[in-house]
Amino acid sequence: MNKKIFFLSLMLMTSFCFCSCESNGRVHDKNYLRAVSVSGNDEKTVTFTFFTKDGKYITTSGKDIDSAKKLAELQTGRKIFTGYTEMILIDDLNSIDTLEYMLHKWKVSPSCIVAYAGEDAENIFENSTIEKLYGSVKTAVKQGKSPKCDIITVLGELLNDKKSAEIAKITSDGAVSVHTVN
Repeated sequence: MNKKIFFLSLMLMTSFCFCSCESNGRVHDKNYLRAVSVSGNDEKTVTFTFFTKDGKYITTSGKDIDSAKKLAELQTGRKIFTGYTEMILIDDLNSIDTLEYMLHKWKVSPSCIVAYAGEDAENIFENSTIEKLYGSVKTAVKQGKSPKCDIITVLGELLNDKKSAEIAKITSDGAVSVHTVN
């Protein structure tokens, strides 16, 4: 009798382990964020690009970055995973707040590049590929044409006594220059 109860308990515990798994842990059930553009002050306009072959991107707006992300998740039908983000494009508004949010809440990679797209920001993903943009900045940094602009370096400079940081300024054709954010 005790053996039957033991095996029945073991079977029940095993079935709970297998049945409690949700689909949100599967790789194919998420959008992996490759690059993001954040602009705006009172209302944030956020453009998301993902690791996909077709270079798919989506633009949403919300009262803050998180509400724009939730709207993008609703529109795509998938959760957005931000841990592998390679590039953040920012404007001159709230640079510190945006980057701190990305690093602490979204947990982007410490090597994530921060760049400025200026007037091109909202249409840059439509007019170029992330490979071209990312590669242009990486090459410019290696050649000394642009300062090192990973998120840790940029935040460090913004939070020190200088209160400003030089980052790469990128255009949709891949041209890179230097821009100072405060």
